[in-house]
Amino acid sequence: MLDIAFKDLTSKKGRTSMVIVGVMTCVLLIGVISFLTYEIDETIQIDANSIAGKLVFETNGTGYPPSGSNIPENVSNQVLSDSIVNNDKSSAIILAALPHNNTVNTFLLGVTPGSEQAFINSTTINGTDSLVGQSNNSVILGYQAAKDYNVTVGGTFTVKNQQFNVIGILAKQGIGTTSIQDESVIAALPFVQEIAQRPGLVTADIITPNNGVSLQDAQNTLENNYDNNTYTVYTQKDALQSLNSTQSGTYLFLDMVIAMVFLVSAILIMVVMMMTVKEKTREIGTMRALGTSKRRILSLIFYESLIISVIGGILGIILIIPLYDLFIYVAGNGQLGFIYSVPIPILLRIIIVVLLIGTLSGLIPAYLATRISPIEALRYE
Repeated sequence: MLDIAFKDLTSKKGRTSMVIVGVMTCVLLIGVISFLTYEIDETIQIDANSIAGKLVFETNGTGYPPSGSNIPENVSNQVLSDSIVNNDKSSAIILAALPHNNTVNTFLLGVTPGSEQAFINSTTINGTDSLVGQSNNSVILGYQAAKDYNVTVGGTFTVKNQQFNVIGILAKQGIGTTSIQDESVIAALPFVQEIAQRPGLVTADIITPNNGVSLQDAQNTLENNYDNNTYTVYTQKDALQSLNSTQSGTYLFLDMVIAMVFLVSAILIMVVMMMTVKEKTREIGTMRALGTSKRRILSLIFYESLIISVIGGILGIILIIPLYDLFIYVAGNGQLGFIYSVPIPILLRIIIVVLLIGTLSGLIPAYLATRISPIEALRYE
């Protein structure tokens, strides 16, 4: 039956090609969307990993990143002076929006000079990794921020009449999509307080416990010392939940797009296969009259449907990598070079989608084919 299925498909080259292109387009769209959600997930994990082994102390109910939090500086200093806190690896931070291209904002992030590692961690950096001894307007840029302002180490850029001197640029952290660190402009805390016009305020404290103090013990101590209705203390796990919740709407929308693309592709193949069954009514009737079983007729239609799906799926998988690479390039987050590989979870998802399309779209046409009466089929014109 497999050879007959191939023969039938090649006899209708135009129609077969159209359906293969439809399936290929479906796979491409699902693949690109899956790549996007995969990279969002990976970038969220990277952002959460930036505070691994640390605590964030901020205003209750603001979440991560704590852009909506406001803490009096004297409270922040009190927190950081606690005996459980490792001062060399902890810092108060302040977040403010810094515009570029008059539309999109990066994070202007103020840290205490000398405590940059509280935010930078072990990220590779081109240039200087410390603000100590630098001019007030010296900044360390995230990878994407440097691209947005089109600047390199040693260069300068100006936003709203304020000039910034670039002393370092962090290596890219996000994969495709950008992380919080990628979008950051890191400067001295007093300088950012002045620019943001928030004197005496910080956004949050990033806290690394002292040696011998567990993360849980440090969290319990801070929660006991400060009013839970005013302030909150959370860990990497809590930050991950907060970041995922901010993307829930995006995930829902992308899942709806995938469902619609899947449905359209399945209907497209189903309609074509039903037309094929109708055109082959007389042929199927002859096969039935010669003793061909319903199961073999069923297999014939299923084979044709699966062959179309598999061919379209293979072509789609081959083209996913360059198409997504081009998408990232157009979005301004990468360079052409086709450097991506299809992650196993995405590949398995696409294979499942292709098999489901081929199976479900062939179900009704195959059933209709088995219902054809040999006598009626031989009378069919």
